[in-house]
Amino acid sequence: MKRKAICPVCGKEFEADRITQKYCSNYCRRYAHRHGVNDHGRSSRKKEALRTFHCLKCGKLVRVTEATDWRTKFCSAHCERLYWKHSEKVKSQTIRHAFHCRNCGTYVEITDPYDRRIAFCSTACRLRWFSLHRSKKERVLP
Repeated sequence: MKRKAICPVCGKEFEADRITQKYCSNYCRRYAHRHGVNDHGRSSRKKEALRTFHCLKCGKLVRVTEATDWRTKFCSAHCERLYWKHSEKVKSQTIRHAFHCRNCGTYVEITDPYDRRIAFCSTACRLRWFSLHRSKKERVLP
């Protein structure tokens, strides 16, 4: 099933072989990944942000609205590569990110760099949410 599409990198019109194909060539696909052109769909401002943080490299404010987007420190792969390439020259910054708990909706701000929470305010909240959203297949004992 071929369809007409426009490449977001070079702007060229092309025939897409698949429904999910965005780029006209492998070159454009790699360029978009390396330079942050993709930016995870650039969702509208109307969606509620799951978490927000400042990129450690460029300082840009990043709003994460998709549950599949796991970014917590950098806005793009390009910024992350540059940061780790010259990390000894970079002053350490306090890692800060904030999010709303997926279970209770509590607003949580994280400043501890070793705190890896990104969706739930506590272990109890995480366990409660998973017990409520467990599929029926898992509940049936053989």
